[in-house]
Amino acid sequence: MSSTDTTTTPKPELKSYRGNCHCGAFIFTLLTSPIVSAEYCNCSICRKKGYLWTQPDFSTGDKWEVVKDEGKTTAYVTGPSGKTKHLFCSECGTGLYAINEEDVREGKKGLWVNARAIQDLKIWDLEVKEFDGKSIPPPYHPTPYDGPEPSAEIENGVVYHGSCHCGAVKLAVKTNGPLDKTYKERVMECNCSICQRGGYIWIYPSHPQQRCFSPSSHSSLSSYACLKKVMLKTFCKICGVHLTNETNEAMTDEMIRAQMPGEDAEMALRWRNVVWPINIRCLDAKIGEDGKEDEKWSWEEMIKELDVQRGDGWGMIKPGYVNP
Repeated sequence: MSSTDTTTTPKPELKSYRGNCHCGAFIFTLLTSPIVSAEYCNCSICRKKGYLWTQPDFSTGDKWEVVKDEGKTTAYVTGPSGKTKHLFCSECGTGLYAINEEDVREGKKGLWVNARAIQDLKIWDLEVKEFDGKSIPPPYHPTPYDGPEPSAEIENGVVYHGSCHCGAVKLAVKTNGPLDKTYKERVMECNCSICQRGGYIWIYPSHPQQRCFSPSSHSSLSSYACLKKVMLKTFCKICGVHLTNETNEAMTDEMIRAQMPGEDAEMALRWRNVVWPINIRCLDAKIGEDGKEDEKWSWEEMIKELDVQRGDGWGMIKPGYVNP
């Protein structure tokens, strides 16, 4: 994340925004210049969490205020200085903001707000400015995967390993071909209320044995029930990185039909045993046929080659999400 100095450019009239985690346990307001751009940092934590940052400048009149806090935020400390806290909701996993409290006390620009959590902000319309946080030492080394490999028999299958940022949760996935420009299956971003906040980029394995977690992962894995509690978004309890989309097995077919309109219910029922989505932001390594990591692979090059489609979940899902 960058921390740019104030310039002499005249500041536009301030605009008031409201934001929240998906479950509504944390709500904030932000008074700042109209948000027409956001910053994407490619460092390990920002990439895995899909943050898009906007940074208030308190020296020029910007204001940020917490209007509701049910005490469910979790702080995860990372970064070269060890002073930056990333705050996320422990209930729904929404990444909310990052703060260097020392910088804020000294009047510096030490607060970053995740624009994805701001209500009614059209993320895809923003100009995205990139910041090369990955180049700031020390380099990040993901925790190696130590679980079973996916057992699904897939022609031209390629294995990838991934993890949350702190390494408490680790997974492996076998895809139908490499995740590059030749990949034929769907890769999707969605702007529904939960996917926009999570910054997910989904792939959709069609067999449960295409993915697996390391045995030690489950104790650190949390899940949030959304879409009428039919679906579960999984994330790490410690660092808040999101990993998979699960069907809520506690919901019977009859319960799903009672909760959702006709066509939506039937779609959810079809999904139960057809797809096992993974957020590819969590991937760390491509595994070669020799079982070793492909040293030429990088997440940044992978995402450049993939044809990432955009799905209008906000417009499709009815009844829609109500902003708190």
